[in-house]
Amino acid sequence: MAQIEIPDSVVVSMQSLIALRLQAGKSIGSTRKKSTAQRSGNFASPFRGRGMDFSEVRLYQPGDDIRSIDWRVTARTGKTHTKLYTEERERAIYFVVDTGPSMQFGTQVSFKSVVASKVAGLLAWSSMSHGDRVGGIFFSGNKHKEIKPVGGKRGVLTFLKNMVDWSHDSFSKNDESTGSGFVDVVSRLKRVAKPGSLIFIISDFNVISESARLYLRQISQHCDLALINVYDELEKNAPPAGNYMLSDGSHSGKFVANGKSTHDTILSDFIATEDKLKQFCLKSGIHFFSICSTDDLSGHITLNMHRRAGGK
Repeated sequence: MAQIEIPDSVVVSMQSLIALRLQAGKSIGSTRKKSTAQRSGNFASPFRGRGMDFSEVRLYQPGDDIRSIDWRVTARTGKTHTKLYTEERERAIYFVVDTGPSMQFGTQVSFKSVVASKVAGLLAWSSMSHGDRVGGIFFSGNKHKEIKPVGGKRGVLTFLKNMVDWSHDSFSKNDESTGSGFVDVVSRLKRVAKPGSLIFIISDFNVISESARLYLRQISQHCDLALINVYDELEKNAPPAGNYMLSDGSHSGKFVANGKSTHDTILSDFIATEDKLKQFCLKSGIHFFSICSTDDLSGHITLNMHRRAGGK
C-alpha cells in the first residue's frame, strides 16, 4: 500500500526548514545592533544575554551583589558567603513549540503548527550564526519531548530533525489538548533552563491556566522569555457571509457567517483574548508578539525584534 504524502502546508518538512537558513541570515541577522555590550546573538538589544554557570562559593566581600549570597553556607558556617558565576561561552536558547490539536488548523497558506515550526527554524538558524546553543521542547496535548541545547550546525539540524519527526507523529495521533499539558511543559522548562537562557514559546495559547502563568512569571525572573502567539486569519477576521464546511480531520460541521455580525464578534473576541495575554506579559516582563499564518515570517520577526530593541 502506497504511503500518502502529507503536504508541507499540513506538516512541516525538513527541506522547508533547511531552506530557511538563507532567510534567517539576511533578515533576522540584520536586527543585531553594533554594540560592545556583553550580549549575544541576533537579539542582543531586547534580551539580556548569555547564561551564567555556577563557579564557586567564597566569603562575602564589600560590593558583592547581596542577591548572590549563599544562605545555606552562611547559616552553616556563621559567616556570609556569596556565589560566584562564570559566563557561558554559548548561551542556551530553548524553543518550546506547540503542535497540539488547536495548532493543527489553517485556512490559508499552512497550519498554525507549520508556522510555529518555521518560526522556530528561522530563529534557530539565526541563533547558530552567533554561536548560541539550540534546543527546546515540543509538546502536543499531554505529551512532550525535550531536546538538549547543542551548538553549531549539528545542533540546529538535530533540533530541526526532531521537530519534523515530532510534528508528523503528533499529526497522526491528534492528542487531546489540556491545560495540564502546558503546565507540565512550563514546569519542566523552569527546572531545565539555566539563568540567562533565552526562551521562545510558540503557540496559540489556546489553554493557559493560572498555574501556567505562575510558572511563566517565575521563568521570566531568571531567563529572557518571549511568547509568540500564532493565529489563523479566520480566527481574527470572518469570511464573507455564507455557509462553510470545516473539518478537524475526523469530524466536520457547518460554519455560518452572517456578514458584519459574525465579523464583529470574531474580531472582538480575538482582540480581547490577545490583549489579555499581552497585558499579562507586560506586567510579567515577558516579550510578546503575534504572527499570522499569512505573514511574511522572516520580515515579521525582524520587525518585532526591532520594536523590542526600541527601534521604529
